[in-house]
Amino acid sequence: MTAFQGKIQPIALSSSVQLALGKHLLSCTPQEACGVLLGAAAAGGMRINDYMPMRNVAPDPLHAFVPDPQEWVKALYLDPAPIGLFHSHPHSSPWPSTADIQGLPSLGAEFKVYLIGSPGSNGKEPPRLNGFYIDRQPGADGNPNHRLLHAPLYGLLR
Repeated sequence: MTAFQGKIQPIALSSSVQLALGKHLLSCTPQEACGVLLGAAAAGGMRINDYMPMRNVAPDPLHAFVPDPQEWVKALYLDPAPIGLFHSHPHSSPWPSTADIQGLPSLGAEFKVYLIGSPGSNGKEPPRLNGFYIDRQPGADGNPNHRLLHAPLYGLLR
């Protein structure tokens, strides 16, 4: 559940996930990084406990991401299953692009969380990260409309 009494619930990240996301994002720059998030719904929001980085095999990895198909299929069979997707915007702020929104229908219903990261400016600031819930509401035609709802992110100390 993403909303409770009209409020978007937070997404909590373990300290190891925060570190893994930052390292992966920075090691891939200037290309986009991508991977899946593992965790579960928790009291008051979602908790991300693990991160599985993936190779980006996009034809233009400087401006797009496509997770390696073999790694993607392997991730879909993990237990517990992935609950979210991470990717980076190495050349812009960590907010959804038009391509990000257009790609949402390709994610299964088990994907509930979407994180976007960006490197800090000039390599002197820490990476920036924004979290979103994937909202799927039925449209007038009966097909779901997809959107991303910005959620507060919290880092857990352990």
